[in-house]
Amino acid sequence: MARSFSKPGRLHVMNELNVTPMLDLCFCLLIIFMISTPVLEQTTAINLPKAEKGAGKSIDTKVVYRIVSLSAKGELAIGSRVVTQAQLEAEFTSIAALPEAEQPIVRIRGDGAQVYQKIIDILSTAKAKGLTKVGLDTETR
Repeated sequence: MARSFSKPGRLHVMNELNVTPMLDLCFCLLIIFMISTPVLEQTTAINLPKAEKGAGKSIDTKVVYRIVSLSAKGELAIGSRVVTQAQLEAEFTSIAALPEAEQPIVRIRGDGAQVYQKIIDILSTAKAKGLTKVGLDTETR
């Protein structure tokens, strides 16, 4: 606490709030959320097909991804939100409207029990909308 004397006999106490610990906490929380956000997008339960070791790369936290999931029941989802085919097409259209440098990479996570044609349908929809950054997710054997 700082003290100042304006007139003899009067004591003024000036209270100052130290915001440094609060800023440290905010920055720590920001970093935690930035790291955990890509992991949270993978909430749809998918039994991914197996690939040889080293065939895939882990998610890079510096790159923006849009996760499209196809469940064993045939349900489509973007992140954890279940969508229809029309909503998926609208999402692909909005991604394609962005400048290419700002477009997220679309990662398709299809359940291993699904018919291959359904994965191809998602890929052809992305291609028809003009997307060029598309990948398929697998698990290692």
